[in-house]
Amino acid sequence: LVTRAGALLLALLLAVGAYNLGYNSGSSAAGVTGASGAIDLSRFNEVLDLVETRHVGDKTEEALIDGAIKGLVESLNDPYSQYLTGEEMDALVEGLSGSFEGIGAVIESRGPAGEACTTLGPDCYLLVVSPIDGSPAKAAGVQSGDRITLVDGLTVDGETLDEAVLRVRGAKGTSVVITILRGDAAPLNLTIIRDVITVPAVEPETLETSDSSPVGYLRLAEFSEVAGDQFDQALQEVVDAGITRIILDLRDNPGGYLSTALQIASEFIADGVVYMEETSDGKRTETSANGGGIATDPTIKVVVLINKGSASASEILAGALRDRGRAVLVGETTFGKGVVQTFIDLKDGSGLKLTIAKWLTPNGTWVNKVGLAPDYPVPTPPTPGEGDPALKKALDLLK
Repeated sequence: LVTRAGALLLALLLAVGAYNLGYNSGSSAAGVTGASGAIDLSRFNEVLDLVETRHVGDKTEEALIDGAIKGLVESLNDPYSQYLTGEEMDALVEGLSGSFEGIGAVIESRGPAGEACTTLGPDCYLLVVSPIDGSPAKAAGVQSGDRITLVDGLTVDGETLDEAVLRVRGAKGTSVVITILRGDAAPLNLTIIRDVITVPAVEPETLETSDSSPVGYLRLAEFSEVAGDQFDQALQEVVDAGITRIILDLRDNPGGYLSTALQIASEFIADGVVYMEETSDGKRTETSANGGGIATDPTIKVVVLINKGSASASEILAGALRDRGRAVLVGETTFGKGVVQTFIDLKDGSGLKLTIAKWLTPNGTWVNKVGLAPDYPVPTPPTPGEGDPALKKALDLLK
């Protein structure tokens, strides 16, 4: 989940109070302060001087600075906090715009038990959260939970998440071979032709049922900049048609903008808490529904479909609808991303993505690493084409 600082509060929130760095011209170590007081940078400057004057090999000041900043952020051992070069920043923001070039899969770094990790290796996997509907990755057979070990025959070990993702992404029409591990099966090589990925944020459908009363089905693929307004339009059409039974499908939805999650939740929740944030000092802040929602009438029944690819903003929305008594959850336990990031634009075009808070459901549940358990567990069939038992269960519940 992401928010924008300054021009862009990307996905999740408030301004961040981190270091307030200020170097005095000509000073080697003095004049640097942080939130907890003075910071002694004499050791850093000593190493920097040695590298600059004695290391044999090509080096640039920009590369040294980038490396130092990346190391600082990686020391947090938080896969969601990252220093981003200008190229990486552009790619990340592009991915939330609703259109980008690549294979069309959402990827995270996770350890064996789902814990945070930064540098990829034997105990830090490049994990597919979900392939995007209609993408080359989906067509090639990429699935949620797949572990990517090689990109074009070269290991991802030793790379950060962003470095590996940049190798997976690329221009339309170019190809990439990814090697994946899936369960205990042998490694699988998939050749994928990259394309422009335009994510249809909302896919509405009217489902006819045996009792002659239709059900509104709304598939939400992501929480992009445009998804909220698209969802509102589709939901309004459902309500205007007199439909009072709705299935909201959040399966394989990796998340996106927090503001979009709040907008959509507010269409079902009349007032009161949608989610809470808890900062490092333990202070909790509640965020309430916007008011004036389209489907807040309690006679409108809602079932939400979830699976292990439902992450971040998907979990905020699903958790809010359940805790506030507006929906039940059907499917599989969700991904388990319960933290909030903000993007901070730096002057040179690079950026910092920093975790600044936990988010909790209205009842105070923190889903990080454990996910949201469904009210009605329905596993995904191991083989595509075996029907949709979760959707069938949702329809049964709405009878």
